[in-house]
Amino acid sequence: MSSFIRLVQNEQMKIYSRLRTWVMLAIVVLSVISAGVLMRFVIDAGIHHTLQFMSLTTSLASIITIFTVIIAGDIVASEFTWGTIKLLLIRPASRGKILCAKYISVLLFILTLVATMLIISYFTGLIIFGVSGVVSPDMAFPAILKAYGLKLVQIVMTATLAFMISAAFRSSSLAIGLSIFLMLSANSIVLVLVSLKKTWVKYFLFANTDLSPYVFGGKPILPGMTLGFSLTVLAAYWLLFYGVSWLLFTKRDVAGG
Repeated sequence: MSSFIRLVQNEQMKIYSRLRTWVMLAIVVLSVISAGVLMRFVIDAGIHHTLQFMSLTTSLASIITIFTVIIAGDIVASEFTWGTIKLLLIRPASRGKILCAKYISVLLFILTLVATMLIISYFTGLIIFGVSGVVSPDMAFPAILKAYGLKLVQIVMTATLAFMISAAFRSSSLAIGLSIFLMLSANSIVLVLVSLKKTWVKYFLFANTDLSPYVFGGKPILPGMTLGFSLTVLAAYWLLFYGVSWLLFTKRDVAGG
């Protein structure tokens, strides 16, 4: 276990030793602060409580998704791009452990960004809007945590997709570009297919990543879809993505490409 922890620590060092990581963190912080300033001094958003502001900052989670895709799409492929994969594989750790350490590092990066956004949104809201008045139950702190948790599911699934493409094709640009394209276009594609009465669309990944209708009330994209169904579909996709990543990373010859 200690050797695996060292692998994770090594991957974390790789992530945070690059300037782009700190730029990403700075952008997350500045995005939240800028949103608070705009809502308070530029547009009248009718916000009078920090919890109201925090509930709105969940809409900024797409920024975290994009940044996570960049890390996940690069974390495996960059080893091949820079030729460091052979140095990595001469370690006594198995390929499976190395891949798992990389994936765990991606998840830790996601948690760091989400926690940063949550904390900064609280203090930004506290300073700019204060805590006067009463908020509705759907904007209470437990509801906000649920909303962040649901966004976390979407981020993790998109990052796992990018991770798989990175391991499968060993191309950072392909993994990042394709994942971001799917993230931005998938909802529109799903809505078009739903309008065309294509019921099989319910088996698509991005038709199931938004779990908010099951938690906060509302209708799923197709009748008959349930929380259990969507969680099952997401679990199947997760197993597929990580399984393909593991198979190609552990079995494919490094020199052969």
